Order: sequence, then C-alpha cells, then structure tokens
Amino acid sequence: MRTVLTARGVSHRYGGTVALDGVDLTVETGECVALLGPNGAGKTTLVNLAVGLLPRQRGEISLVGGDPRSARTRRHLGVVQQSLGFPGTLKVGELIAGAAVR
Repeated sequence: MRTVLTARGVSHRYGGTVALDGVDLTVETGECVALLGPNGAGKTTLVNLAVGLLPRQRGEISLVGGDPRSARTRRHLGVVQQSLGFPGTLKVGELIAGAAVR
C-alpha cells in the first residue's frame, strides 16, 4: 500500500492557543478517515496543514511522500472545501465572464 499522508509529532499554535499538540497520523491508499471532535479540537488546522494551506510549525507532515506546500506534490491532491463562495465585490457579469474563460 502507498502512504498518502503522514503526520509525526505535528503541533500548531495560534498565538497562545494550542490547536494541535503532537499529532501522529498515517493514511494509506484506499483508507477512509474521519476527523471527529468538538469545535476547537484542531480538525481544520490538521487538514489545512495536510493540504499545504498552513505552514508547518512543529513536527513532520508529508503528502504522497512530498511537502504539502509544494506545487509538485499538490498536483496529486483534490480538495472540496467545506464552504464555497465568491468574493462579494464581484458582479454577476464578472462571474459569468470569468466562467467563460477556459
């Protein structure tokens, strides 16, 4: 099996608030993983680190064997965000024009 995600001793803080404290996680190809916990447990922080949206502060994290912040590594990743929206400053015509450009 191929390892998709590896997190070893991952810790992350927002100022004085500890969001993650020494998390270890390995996800193999074909596995389905759910992160469960109360608000503030660090679920979103871990996902953001795993997909390269946050810089790593402590520990090691790799995605398909590479750095999640690397464009080369992120080519192997597909993400559907929890919520999706358009900037409120865009007008309908600008959204349509942008969608027509391919």
